[in-house]
Amino acid sequence: MIIVDRIENGLAICEVDDTMVDIPLSKISKDVKEGDVLKDNGNGVSYTVDAAMTKQRRDEIDTLFEKLKTKNKK
Repeated sequence: MIIVDRIENGLAICEVDDTMVDIPLSKISKDVKEGDVLKDNGNGVSYTVDAAMTKQRRDEIDTLFEKLKTKNKK
């Protein structure tokens, strides 16, 4: 899974299997933002945002955050 950690200096700094990889923004669809999951278009040359996987990850994170907030109120 390729996850965008941050965007800086024309690069998407991504986590890929516990390794950080720099991908030029020119190789990624224009709508990319931090936290997005990318999918390789099959050639390692271009990437697009995987909207479904990004939403799934964000929903999971939101659920965990809500559980944490509820736990800390006790």
